[in-house]
Amino acid sequence: MKNNVYESKLTLPNFLADRYGRLNLQDLISVFIALSTEQTEQMDVPDVGELGYKWIITQYKLQINRMPKISEEVTIRTFIKEHNRVFTYREFELYDENNELLVHVLTVFALINEKRKLSRIPKELTEAFGSKESKRIRRLARPDLPNLKNQVKEKTYSVRYFDIDRNFHANNSMYFIWMLDALGDEFLARHDILAGNVVYEKEIYMDEEVVSYVDFKVDDQESLISRHQIKVNDISRAHANFTWKTNNVDYAADLKGLNNNK
Repeated sequence: MKNNVYESKLTLPNFLADRYGRLNLQDLISVFIALSTEQTEQMDVPDVGELGYKWIITQYKLQINRMPKISEEVTIRTFIKEHNRVFTYREFELYDENNELLVHVLTVFALINEKRKLSRIPKELTEAFGSKESKRIRRLARPDLPNLKNQVKEKTYSVRYFDIDRNFHANNSMYFIWMLDALGDEFLARHDILAGNVVYEKEIYMDEEVVSYVDFKVDDQESLISRHQIKVNDISRAHANFTWKTNNVDYAADLKGLNNNK
C-alpha cells in the first residue's frame, strides 16, 4: 500500500520567528502537529476520543539542514511509513521554494486508554495512511542526560494558564521553550540548531513548578551538544539533546545597539 502523503504550502508569518527572522523551533513543531491533525480530519478514520483513547507523543528525532526564515514560502509534507502494535512513526518534511529539504522530523506516537495505559492501535486508525505494519518495535536512540553532579545551568518556570492545551496538561511545544530558554539569550542568538532528540516521560500540569537543567558536551565529531532535563518535584518529565553550530550574529553589537536605543 502506498503512503498517503499530505502536503501544504505556507508563507511563514512574522510572529513565528525570533529577532533574527529564524523560525522558532517550538513553533515549527506546532505547525507540523497542526498539519497532521488536518490530514487526519480529512480522512475516513474513527475519532480516537470516541473510542476512548488519546494520542500522545513519546519522542522526536530532528534533523535541520537550515531553519527557514519568515516570509519564505515553504512546502510541508507528512506521512506515516510504519507502525507496530503500540507505536506509529509519523514523519514531517519541510522544503524551500527550490524543493531543497530543510527539516526532517520523525515523531513517535502512542495510543493510551482512559487509565493512561499504552493500548494496541486498532487497524482502522492506520490503514487509511498506507502505513506498513511491522512486528518489531523500533529502538530509537535516547538522548544523554545532563550530569547534575557537575556544573549545570538551571532555570525555574511556573506553569501558566496559556501553557496548557485542551488535554489539560502542558502543550508539548512548551517543553522546547523551557529547555531552550535555559541556554540563555547570547547562546541562542549566536548558535543555530542542527539536530535534536527529545523524549517525553510524564505530563506537566497547571501551577506545577518546572526546573530546566542543561549542560554541554563535545562529541567525537567535535560537535557541540546541549543536554537537557525537565523535572517537576525532582521527577524527570522529559530530556533531550540538541546539536549546534555557531553563526555570524554579532551579539555584542546587537546588545550595544539595543542599549543605545533605550
